[in-house]
Amino acid sequence: MDQAINIDIGTSGIRAQLLNLTDSSVLRTAILSRNPLPGANVVDHLDFAISYGQEIAHEILVSAVTSLINDLKPTNLKRIAVCGNPIQLSIFEGIEIRDLAFAGKNALEKIHVKPPKRDGHVTSGNKIGLYADVDVIIPPSIRHEIGADALAMMIKTGFLDTSKTCMVTDYGTNAEMALKVGNRIYTGSAAAGPAIEGQQISKGMLATPGAIADLRLSGGWQALVLDEKLRLVEGPRINLRSRTFKSTGYPAKGITGTGVISLMYAGLITGIIKPPHIEGDIIRLGKGITFTEEDVVEAGKAFGALRAGHLTLMHEAGIAYEDLETMYMCGASGTYVDPIKARFTGIVPATPKRIIQCGNTSLELAKDLALNPDYLSYLNEMKKIYPC
Repeated sequence: MDQAINIDIGTSGIRAQLLNLTDSSVLRTAILSRNPLPGANVVDHLDFAISYGQEIAHEILVSAVTSLINDLKPTNLKRIAVCGNPIQLSIFEGIEIRDLAFAGKNALEKIHVKPPKRDGHVTSGNKIGLYADVDVIIPPSIRHEIGADALAMMIKTGFLDTSKTCMVTDYGTNAEMALKVGNRIYTGSAAAGPAIEGQQISKGMLATPGAIADLRLSGGWQALVLDEKLRLVEGPRINLRSRTFKSTGYPAKGITGTGVISLMYAGLITGIIKPPHIEGDIIRLGKGITFTEEDVVEAGKAFGALRAGHLTLMHEAGIAYEDLETMYMCGASGTYVDPIKARFTGIVPATPKRIIQCGNTSLELAKDLALNPDYLSYLNEMKKIYPC
């Protein structure tokens, strides 16, 4: 059985799938709970690579990807396809990154840096430091601000094909976003930070067993926890006002990004949370699991950054809030969060008539390339159509 692997190299974690090339099925999935490079965001990763040596950063990242591949236990691996933002993919491949830090032409000439093209291409696993006889497919970046992950969210959602005024956002640490008005596309990103993915929260965690992923109002607040098969099941019952909980159902270990959004929603509508403060200073979610005022601040930074990014794109396009017809939500936090809670907390504009949740589009684009390497030619043609 011929196999392939698709990988999303994200800022807060790395996700990989083992694929059966015969029937396109997913055989196994492996996830790293964080990106192995030091720092909380992609700028930190870039700074680390420049300050301590790109070779060191490359070795760290490749070692982490290799561990994921080993966890997937491939038996007849034919190729690997990756996706991510330009910084992550450049560090992974081991190519020049200083142009991503110093975008000005004069600055680059002064330090004698020639930006690489970053077209979609196929390289050797041996050249990168992975498997000697395996092709590694790397998708294109439109520009250093618009990477393969941003391209993925626009392609996989159908954003490019609609005539309606619409917006798409990949809800993650970097929060890539795009606004389409007629035939014109405005792109950007917001430094949302890792809180929206359950990190830099005191008891935060990625979407793994034991993570509180949602809260439901049912005679009080019922925490919904991911079980060992990542299904939402009932967990502790939480009394926000008395700052107590009742241990029931599946035991909770922490709270993930969607859980943070749901908890902020619950606290805001009940008045328990009045940013940056919590009534009583703390919310108890389970045994040893608390949500603090510092966590409110971290969540508030993420929410504010997303809202500022959306408003900036609409201002630049010259449209009113009411003109936005459709919102596409990508990434885990954009797929599994309740859209009503997302809208109330401000991470989704209030006016779109339709909200469509679309999944991990970066991982899906890597999957398309792993299953059909010829798709790379189509992506490179897109780069010519959308040069800016």
